Amino acid sequence: MSNFLDWRNRMLRSVWRQEESNSEEVLAWAAEVYGEFGGISADEFCELWTERTFSMSRAAFEMIQKSVFDETGKRVAGDDFCYVNYLRDPEFGPVGVVRFKSGEVSAPDWAEVLGVVAEGVQEFVMDYYSTVWPVCRRHTFGLHLDYVHDVPVWRCRGGAEGGHVVRAVDPSK
Repeated sequence: MSNFLDWRNRMLRSVWRQEESNSEEVLAWAAEVYGEFGGISADEFCELWTERTFSMSRAAFEMIQKSVFDETGKRVAGDDFCYVNYLRDPEFGPVGVVRFKSGEVSAPDWAEVLGVVAEGVQEFVMDYYSTVWPVCRRHTFGLHLDYVHDVPVWRCRGGAEGGHVVRAVDPSK
């Protein structure tokens, strides 16, 4: 067990993360990687980390763009749009980074990825279409990203109670 923990801590340092700054999901994924590939090198781990982060970002984007279209009829993907950047630059770190407008994510953590993507798409919809999305149907206010028990949610700040969660960003939650 100590071999795994030593390896995992070395790998987390190789991606510029400390053990305590990672979700249970990321730590479990590292255990899966170790179980499948053994004590792979830091370079190989960084490559897997980047591939997973990019893949999760694409999945999150697909989910969010569907939500925008279903709720507004507006498209946020296609040849005319270029605000999602997948970057790999050793000067900025050992793993790839996904930038969505002003946010960025570089960890294969679903809640973190989904939150960054949702805020980036929300920012794009505001900038490009001058449209508020998503909207609280009860108060007609724009919603804000928040986290409840590490789950990204859309929160309304309206109402006498000072705000309420409208829904999870991921409709399957």
